[in-house]
Parts: sequence; C-alpha cells; structure tokens
Amino acid sequence: MAHENKNPSKPMNRPGGGPGRHHGRVFVEKPKDFKGTIGKIFRYINYNKGLFIILMVIMLLSTLGNLLSPVLQQKILDSLDRNNTDLFGWDNTKKYIILLISVYGLVIILSYFQQLVSAKLSHETVRKMRNDLFKKFVKLPIKFLDTHSHGDLMSRMTNDVENISNTISSSIASLISGVMTMLGSLAIMLYYNWALTFVSLVSVVLTLLVSKVLTKKMRVYFTNQSKILGELNGHTEEMITGYKTVVAYNKEDDVINEFNEISNRYTKTSILAQIWGGSMGPLMNFISNFGYVLVTAVGAWFMVAKFNFIPAVTIGTITLFFSCNKQFSRPINEIANLYGQILTATACAERVFEILESDNEIDEGTKTFDPEQFKGNIEFKNINFSYVEGRLVLKNFSLSVKPGQKIALVGATGSGKTTVVNLLMRFYDVDNGEILIEGKNVKSFSHSKLKKLFGVAFQNDTIFSDTIRENITFGRDIDDKKLRLAIECSQAKEFIENQPNGIETWLTPKGTNISGGQKQRLFIARALAGNPKILILDDSSSALDYKTDSLLRQNIQKYYSCSTIIVAQRISSIKHCDNIIVLDEGKIVGNGTHEQLMNSSSIYNEIYQSQMGGDIDE
Repeated sequence: MAHENKNPSKPMNRPGGGPGRHHGRVFVEKPKDFKGTIGKIFRYINYNKGLFIILMVIMLLSTLGNLLSPVLQQKILDSLDRNNTDLFGWDNTKKYIILLISVYGLVIILSYFQQLVSAKLSHETVRKMRNDLFKKFVKLPIKFLDTHSHGDLMSRMTNDVENISNTISSSIASLISGVMTMLGSLAIMLYYNWALTFVSLVSVVLTLLVSKVLTKKMRVYFTNQSKILGELNGHTEEMITGYKTVVAYNKEDDVINEFNEISNRYTKTSILAQIWGGSMGPLMNFISNFGYVLVTAVGAWFMVAKFNFIPAVTIGTITLFFSCNKQFSRPINEIANLYGQILTATACAERVFEILESDNEIDEGTKTFDPEQFKGNIEFKNINFSYVEGRLVLKNFSLSVKPGQKIALVGATGSGKTTVVNLLMRFYDVDNGEILIEGKNVKSFSHSKLKKLFGVAFQNDTIFSDTIRENITFGRDIDDKKLRLAIECSQAKEFIENQPNGIETWLTPKGTNISGGQKQRLFIARALAGNPKILILDDSSSALDYKTDSLLRQNIQKYYSCSTIIVAQRISSIKHCDNIIVLDEGKIVGNGTHEQLMNSSSIYNEIYQSQMGGDIDE
C-alpha cells in the first residue's frame, strides 16, 4: 500500500543480502552488544535444556576418549621397549591395543550422536526463534513495516536466522569441546614432562602470532570483497528488474560496461583475498611440522642426556607429545575461525532481537460493540498527523460521513488522501484530534473489533498463492450467498467462470496469471464479501475501463448500504459521490458535489480539465 508524503528514515540494507562465507573465510560483522546478545541466544537454547545437557555429557565423554588415546599409544610403544621393564611384554601390548581400538570406536559413536544432538538442538532453538519472529511480524505496527525495507526484514527471517542456526550447530559444540581438549592436553603434557611441554608451546605461540597477522590482513580483503559482491548483486538485480527500460532507452552497452567494471574490481579483490586466505593453511602446516621437529630433537636430547631435573623421556613419551601438541593446537585454530563466525552470528542475532523486542501495535481498546448495530456515522475532528515528526501531512482536518454517504477524496499526489484511510483504520494514530465512530473514539475499540467494520480494496493490494475463492474470502467465514453477490457486484463473475477451474483456480504469487483489471475486481470482491459497514476503495478501479467502473458503482449502490470512502485519481469515478473532498498539502480546500466544485474550486476544475482527454466516455 502506498503512503503519501512520507520520508521515513532509510533502513539499514546489508550488502549482498546478508553475511556469509567467502571461499572458506568468514566475513565478520561485529555486534554492538556481544555479551547481551549471547545471553539472549542462550535463553532460547535453554528452552531445550535437556538436549543441551545431553550434548555436554556426550562432548565430555568424547573429549576424554580423545585425550586417552595418546596415553594408550604411549603405553603401547613403551611396552615394546625392552629397556622399559615396567611395561614390556606382549600381554601388555595386546591389552593396550584392545583398549585403544575400543576408545576409538567409542569416540566415533559419540561423535555421531554429538552431531545428531547438536543438529537437533540447533533446529529446535531456531524453530522457536523463527516462530517467535513470524508471530512478531504480524503484530508489528504498520509504521515499523513502512520504515524498514521488506528485503531487509526477509533477510532477518531467512539469512540471519539460518546463520544463527549454523553457528549453534557447529560452533557451540566445537567451542566447548575445544576448550576441554586444550585444558586436558595441557594437563597430560605437564603430567608427563614439564620441560617438553614448554617446548611444545613454542609452536602454539608461533601459530597465534602468524594467525593474528594474517587474519587482520585477510579481513580487509574479504570485507572489501563482500561489499563489492553486494554492489554487483544490486546492479544485476536492478538491471534485470528494469530490463525493459534498459532496452527501451538503448542502454545495453552502458549497462554491460558498468557490470564489467564492478566485476573486474570484484575479481581483483577476490584474487588478493584468496592469496592471503590460501597462505594460512601452508603456514600453519609449516609451523606444525616445525613443532614436531622441535619436540623430536629436544626429546631425543633429553633421552640421551638424562637430566636429573627433567622426568625420563621415552619414545612413547615423544609420540604422546606429538598427539597432545596436535590436539592442543587444533582447537586454537578452530576457535580463531569460530570467533569470526560467532561475531557474525551474534550481529545477525542482534537484528533478529531488534524486531523481537520492538513494540507491538498499540491496542488499548477495551470497548466492544456489535457491528450489526453500526449505523455509519464517522467523524474526523481537527486531525493533525505527521509520518515524520515536524512534517505535517494532515493539518486541522475535519470531516463528517453520514450513514450510507459516499465520500470521495481527491487531490494531487502527496496531498494526504491515503493518509485519511490509514488513520481511520488505525494503521497509524493521530498526533492531535480524534476520529469518532458512532460518537466514540476509534482508540476505545480493539483492533480486531474495529476492522470487522471495514471492507478495503487498495490499488496495489495482494493476491496470495491460493485459489480465487480463498483470495476473496481471505480471513473471514463467508457463506456462498455473500460470495456470489460480491463476485457479481464487482464484475468478476465472467472472468472467474472462464478460468480453467472456475472459482477454484489456483492463482500464482502476486497474481501473475491474471490481468491488472482482473486483480482489481478480485480486490473489490474481497472488500464486498464481508458485507462491510464501511467500504474503502483506495484508487481500486484505476485499471478498469469506464463501463466496468460505472456498472460496479451502480451494483454497490443497489446491493450494499454501507458508508463509502473513495480515494481516486479519476474524476469519472467519483462524480456520483454525495460529497467530494478536495485536498491540497494536507488541508481541505474544497468540498461539495461535482457540480458545486466545478463552479467553486479551481483546483478541482484543474484536475477535471486535465483528465477530459482521457474521460471521453463520461
């Protein structure tokens, strides 16, 4: 629905449709309140506390199994050493081999169940979050939806929630397991040989230093890559959407050149990003191998020198340090990578919680009424209203609608016509003044009760992916008699009967399988089907020819006794109205019948004269 004379603040659009991975690296978006948002995510996880506890137990057992395997490997090797009288012997070797195989088998089984439970926890957590988010959408005030890009809101529902889901399923388990593994590996190494432990940590320190330098460098290129990708996607979408205009104005070559320029910048940035990103793996492997060499060399020296102040070193001990050093280093790299993913997911969660924590549509109405007792008295009293503070759209607007009257609102674009409809239906609330229905302020009625009075047809209303029947009866229980009358009065009967399955014909999203005029007839049928007490037609016959529009007006006059408010551009659609209100810059500058306004209102006369060429049938 279009709203006039608004200038809402621009929503924050995210390049490329949301955060994502680029060639294995993560484009990092930093949250504003990391701790607070993490706490909110864990409150959602807490709804599945049982699954989380099971996951913790499985991870603990799996980590213990992984930590036990290097110890058993050390025992096996030392049991083969004749010089090790405490462990030497085939019986000991067999015992430790069987234990090691059993531990490996248990770890595999636990890893399988860890993935299952982690995925279950993620999907259950995000399912509740997504359900809460959708419930919130339908309770948000119209103003919130009007001042936020629909694409941005969809991105929060899809991309952002999916990013949170992926992080919960992969990061939480890896993060907790990684910390457990690091602490356990460090404890084992210190227990067996404190000196070799410090030698092993040399490679860890080198890993952290190199990772920090490379990550800072990569972030610059991957951030630029993401921005340029967003620019490329935006340009492509805009050109595809406006393809007819591009061809009509012979701009194909210019469009291609613009695309190539953006594409070339993206290619150069991507190559540099991949070079820096690709260098991480080889450097980490080099440092890891350097660590193995260092541990082997120093360990061999300790074996030969046999220092009294250093615990005895065996071949099994050196092998144990290989495994423990690897287990200690691996979580550091994982946590470094996960940190960026967690930051991005937390930034996504902030956008989701921004909506979840937004105020619902205000509905302080407590009075009830029977719509059947409604007579049709409507009064606007000294209304002032602005979409943006300080910029009034309606100024001291007053209007009375008597039972059964047909009121029309005309004026230039931005004069405030649709705003009157928005306020009457309480899509927005007035800044000053009041709107009365049967002498009572609309704010005193609940939204659900109030909207039962209305039947509304907008110019660009919505066709849902459903049958024609469901589109007309949308949201209401309409009997066949009312349905048939609405279809006949809206002049939709003939085209519905000509559809493949009649009224049960399935319409595509946005009604792409029917014409603009057919859509508008369905919108009007939808408005009439509930036998409304107040009928609002917001430029809803702009796609209809004069004859159809005239027949439609006559049918409404004949079969419906509702008060009618018509917003129209065409004078021919409103000449029959009891009172025509002329608006200019939010003020009433004329009112009366068509004949009266032709003699008294220069603005109305100007609008009429400008349309004479198009309204030759009147």
